[in-house]
Amino acid sequence: MENGNGKPQLTTEILNLDDESIIEQLIEQVLEGHPRAEQWRQWREALEERLQKLLELKAKDIVEYPEIDQRIEELKRYISVLREEEIITEFVEQQVRMVVGKVKLEQMMGEKLDEI
Repeated sequence: MENGNGKPQLTTEILNLDDESIIEQLIEQVLEGHPRAEQWRQWREALEERLQKLLELKAKDIVEYPEIDQRIEELKRYISVLREEEIITEFVEQQVRMVVGKVKLEQMMGEKLDEI
């Protein structure tokens, strides 16, 4: 079965939902090529380190950049955006895992559960 873009669509009837790699594939499919929450976190942490260094330089009155205040504010904005993306993506990943868990429970019980 295909999902419209020529790629095979994963369906619960043929999946081993205990296989973590299948769950990871489902998450990747839902994210449609966008970075995972872990990647957003790594980028955010890298910018937070850079921000901390700039704040330390500013506190010591060492001007590495002529417009250090602008760079600091820019980094804060970027960090905020990365944090939002990380939170949203983590939520999506958790939702996929929750749906998989629900399907597994339904398979074990042999009946369809009401919406969670």
